[in-house]
Amino acid sequence: MATPHVSWSAAAIRSALMTTANPVDNSKRPIRDQGFNFTVASPLAMGDGQVDPNRALDPGMIYDATRQDYIKRIFAITRSNKYTCDNASSDLIMDKQ
Repeated sequence: MATPHVSWSAAAIRSALMTTANPVDNSKRPIRDQGFNFTVASPLAMGDGQVDPNRALDPGMIYDATRQDYIKRIFAITRSNKYTCDNASSDLIMDKQ
């Protein structure tokens, strides 16, 4: 997935996978919720659906998010603009190639 789009961030790849997923099963029927008497599953039960990697290669439109977008989201949820970010340990940092 990342090879055809080397400049895409992890958020962009996730967006492509989510926006092109199918909310139907392999027989083209709605995905059912096994834990709820096999009724039609809600998005909370099934997520975005079955991943379609071929469609995700050319999704048309993607949503990208930066670190600052995540920080803004945390502020919106917590209603606080105070945060601390500890330095990441060196074993969590990946060199760009």
